[in-house]
Amino acid sequence: MVESVKQRIASYFESVNEQAPFLGYLGIAFWSAWILSTSGVQDWLSPSSGAESTFSSAYVETRVVLIAALIGCAILGNKLSQLFESGRAIPVTAAMAVAGDVCLATSWLVPESSPVLLHAGALLAGLGAAALLVKAGILYSALSPWRAMLLFMTSQLVAACLYLVITVAPTPISTALFCLLPAFGAVTFALIPAKSNPSVQPKAAKSFGRTFARLVFMIFAFRFCSNYIKTLLATFQTSEAIELGVAGNILLKMLVAFVFICYAFNASKKVDYGRVCYFLFVGTTIILVVLPLFEDQIPLFYALNGTLSGITGNVAFCIFAYICFQSKASPLRIFGLGYSAVLFGSLIGYLIGGNVAPLLVEENLSSTPFLIAAYALILLALLVSPPKQLDRLMLPVSHEDVIDMAKRKAGSLDAEDRMRVRTRSVSQTYGLTEREQEVLMLLARGHGRKYVADHLQVSLNTVRSHSRNIYAKLGIHSHSELMALLESTEVDPTDRHAV
Repeated sequence: MVESVKQRIASYFESVNEQAPFLGYLGIAFWSAWILSTSGVQDWLSPSSGAESTFSSAYVETRVVLIAALIGCAILGNKLSQLFESGRAIPVTAAMAVAGDVCLATSWLVPESSPVLLHAGALLAGLGAAALLVKAGILYSALSPWRAMLLFMTSQLVAACLYLVITVAPTPISTALFCLLPAFGAVTFALIPAKSNPSVQPKAAKSFGRTFARLVFMIFAFRFCSNYIKTLLATFQTSEAIELGVAGNILLKMLVAFVFICYAFNASKKVDYGRVCYFLFVGTTIILVVLPLFEDQIPLFYALNGTLSGITGNVAFCIFAYICFQSKASPLRIFGLGYSAVLFGSLIGYLIGGNVAPLLVEENLSSTPFLIAAYALILLALLVSPPKQLDRLMLPVSHEDVIDMAKRKAGSLDAEDRMRVRTRSVSQTYGLTEREQEVLMLLARGHGRKYVADHLQVSLNTVRSHSRNIYAKLGIHSHSELMALLESTEVDPTDRHAV
């Protein structure tokens, strides 16, 4: 009974993947929605529930666990690759993340609950979210650059919609959705057959060298400065202005993600990630520099800054996938090191900005020196990682990705299926024996008589005798006439009995 259910589920997933091979890759949307939900929990949880300090502690602890888990994946690398290939790893880690989210939600909704519940929730949710991110990295590493950007940016649209639903839904519904996000991600990932994403042989870390380190540093610097300045200046704004900025941030992210989707559609299967990433970094710098000068429009610039910072992290994900795709490097190492820098930069910026802001308010100090320090770090990152350095990581590639290979394989199977149906129809029409039908099928595939003899485990003379009989019954004299007869045979496209 259990095996029958498993086979039916596997058959259903396989049929869905054949019809929409891209669908499973959108599982990263649920991970992204989880990140948004934990970052802005106070925006969707009832104001009467929990406390600001509890929300902050949950944010910090889950990020620390998540970052530590990603670094652990980068260090262990090969030892964990087989674990992620197993069918049970993702369901188990998703269940772990769901349990962690339940613990976190309980600690928010019940302020008098034990602090142990919050710590346990942060640990389980962080570990589960790290596993889902790494799994997503493995899957996206088998995609070509334009397809990775197309699917990832589409997932960001889905994530933004999910977050908007969570923020406007009643607290019980939003809490349930938040807790189930990891499970939805695991189910979506299960749509992708494991055999379609073979593991790659990792290269040594030195094969990336200083160029990859410069990229990681630049991403860290921008995420740090963005979150640092945003947190610093948010202290001087009203809660209404911040809420307006957050809403604008989500809407702008959706708009920019849509622009990238259009770009990927028209990229002629070539995406210049180096230029795209550098453009985003420069744009973020401009926004950060002018942000303090427009106090009346802080919500707008707050939203712009958050949008560019978030999109930069999204493009970084696509860059890491491309590095793995073109170099066959270990996704565990690249995403473990790379995306931990993305999250670490955001976390450190949040912590430092949150600690500096109260000091400025209490001591009535100017924020100018602190802003100048952030700008100096951004300038250093721009100088350390010019576009030419980024281009070295993203060499052009010509090999197919897994979706192209799956489509090509499916196409060849369809052609073979049609040939089988035609062979069966011809055999029935001309009264061929079962053995003659087997010989006809092999000859139609282009195999020589010796191969047919070896395949059927008969003598070469027997095959020659069958071939003469087939040609005589069909009224033909050559292999070209045989193929012309088969190609001209009309068959019912729904006839699958010969397959």
